[in-house]
Amino acid sequence: MSDLTALLWFAENPTHLALAIAAVVLAYTVFTLVGFGSALMASGPLALLMPVARVIPLLALMDFAGSAMRGWRARHDVAWGEFRQLLPGMLSGQLLGVLVLARLPTALMAVALGLFVMVQGIRGLVGQGDAVWRPACHPMAYGLFGGILGGLFGSGGFVYAAYLERRLESRAGFRATQGLLIALSTAWRIVLCISAGLVDIPLLLTTMVFVPGMVLGGFLGRHIDLRLTREQLFRLLNALLVVSGLGLLLRFAG
Repeated sequence: MSDLTALLWFAENPTHLALAIAAVVLAYTVFTLVGFGSALMASGPLALLMPVARVIPLLALMDFAGSAMRGWRARHDVAWGEFRQLLPGMLSGQLLGVLVLARLPTALMAVALGLFVMVQGIRGLVGQGDAVWRPACHPMAYGLFGGILGGLFGSGGFVYAAYLERRLESRAGFRATQGLLIALSTAWRIVLCISAGLVDIPLLLTTMVFVPGMVLGGFLGRHIDLRLTREQLFRLLNALLVVSGLGLLLRFAG
């Protein structure tokens, strides 16, 4: 595919392009607030413009840029203890998702993990928002589930968020730790996409078209964050967990 062909994707339907840009702005507004949601909100509209195989590496590139900047700005707030507990499972899960579990029934896995994520979100919505909660599962399990989802579906950040939201009282610590985890997760996914030949010059040019929308979404997210209480922020996060799990169920249950 030539660079010109890649850029002409956007000339065919200006309405779809406007919808995709709006979805990117919304996706990265939410991503800035809670550290996930870009694939959930932007992958559908982006798939109207380009092959689905191009959407996941494109979002991985933007997720890495956004989360790396976010993690670097707040690096002094990272909860290293929680990070170290999640990291081994995350790396192992991504490997399993990409190299092994793709050969197993994807729909069955998606339904099981979707139910798991929905339960975590519902528990957060009906529970005590200000209480620090010790998850029943070992941190390795959360890292593993998130890594599997990232390897198979391009989105596992909501699993890490479900764990960190209940373990950390500090919003700064939550944002910094989530940002670092997503940066490492997407960096690994980019390496896998490069090795599979999915990242090339046309894709990089395409990504640049959406960078202004990502930047605008980050700006809006930071300003909205200043106006949200901790309880409001985590209610939003848990509501998105429910939506994320439901999205997996609707996509793969059939």
